[in-house]
Amino acid sequence: MADLVPFRRKSGLPEMFREMEDFVNRFWRLSPFEKFSPFEETEGVMDVGWQPTLDLSETDDDVIVKAELPGLEAKDLDISLERDLLVLKGEKKQEKEEKNKRFHRIERTYGAFHRAIRLPVEVKTDKIDATFKDGVLTVTLPKAEDAKKQITHIKIH
Repeated sequence: MADLVPFRRKSGLPEMFREMEDFVNRFWRLSPFEKFSPFEETEGVMDVGWQPTLDLSETDDDVIVKAELPGLEAKDLDISLERDLLVLKGEKKQEKEEKNKRFHRIERTYGAFHRAIRLPVEVKTDKIDATFKDGVLTVTLPKAEDAKKQITHIKIH
């Protein structure tokens, strides 16, 4: 006969509320009604607009940020470095509404965005390079000399 394992119910009420809030937030972010969501307030600041998706990667010499910004041009973007935060700002303007046109679906996002990315290491601010091609912004930030990782090979005995 199998032994019974004692069951102790955890008081998971706060965790359950957190999970429910996360579920509702994900629902609103994935819905076409995202801009009407009452759950977009973060740290007392209302988050208006949309955020581009991005990749943050690192090589031995550089930190590289790639952001998808379809429908924008380089002149629509403002990139700055504030201490260890790379800040991307811009605005994607909505096309003019045509009279006598009925929309069956509107899924593209429009409006201003503001995205701040904390960099994992110190970078050379005078050597930063940014390119924008085919809707993808690539920002290459060379690491400061003392931030470059020294690889030390360790002999195994």
